[in-house]
Amino acid sequence: MKIIPAILPRRYYDIRDGVEKIVGATDTVQIDFVDGTFAANRTWWFNNKNEDTLAAFLSEEQGLPHWEDINYEFDLMLADPLAHIETCIALGPSKIIFHVESLEQEKMLVYFESLPEIVRATIRFGMAIGIETDPTRVLPYTNYIDTVQCMGIVNVGFQGQAFDERAIEQVKKTKILFPDKQISVDGAVSLDNAQALADAGATALVVGSVVFQSHDIHGTIHTLGRIWQQENLQTES
Repeated sequence: MKIIPAILPRRYYDIRDGVEKIVGATDTVQIDFVDGTFAANRTWWFNNKNEDTLAAFLSEEQGLPHWEDINYEFDLMLADPLAHIETCIALGPSKIIFHVESLEQEKMLVYFESLPEIVRATIRFGMAIGIETDPTRVLPYTNYIDTVQCMGIVNVGFQGQAFDERAIEQVKKTKILFPDKQISVDGAVSLDNAQALADAGATALVVGSVVFQSHDIHGTIHTLGRIWQQENLQTES
C-alpha cells in the first residue's frame, strides 16, 4: 500500500516542517491547496501569507524542501484550477490532482490535449471525486490520468474530520471502472479503516492527522504501508 502524507499548509513553513518529519519514511507527499471558494478554507498561497516565498519559487531562486528525495503531489481544491495551473507547475510537482466537480469538461480536455511536451513528460495527473459524485464523471479524462482519488469526507479542505463510511462503496465502484489506475483515498484515513479501504480496492492512502499527530510518525507510515502486503500474504497462503 502506498502511503502519501498530506499537508494542509496555512503558511509555506508548514510544508517545510511537515516534510522534515516524513522524509526517509516515504517518497511522496501531497500538498493541499484550497482557495476559499471551492471549499471554505484558505491555504498558502491563497491566504496571502508568505508571498515572498512564492515569489522566490516563481523566480527559481528556491525549490520545494527535499525535492531531490520527495515527489510532490498537489491536490487543487480550487474553483478554477486552470487559472492557477502555471503557478502550480512552476513549483515543481510530480503530480497534479484536479477535483472533477470544479472542472468545465471541454475546457479541461482542451488543456490536456494541448499540454507542452515538457509538462507531459514530467508531470502526471489525477482526478478526485467526492463521496456523492458519480465516478463515471472521470471517464472523459481516462487517457490523461493515472490516479483517481476518492474523498473520505464530505467537507473537503479541512483535516481532522470523521470518516464517511460511504467512501468504501465509492472505492469499490471506482476500482471497477478504473482497474488499471491508482485508486487513492484522501480524508479521515486511519488505522481503523485502512484495511477496509484496501479490501475495497484502494492502492494508496493519503493521510494527514493520523500521521502528523502520531508520536511515531515513521512507524505509523510503515504500519499503514504493510496493510496491503499483509493482505496479499494471507491470500497467497
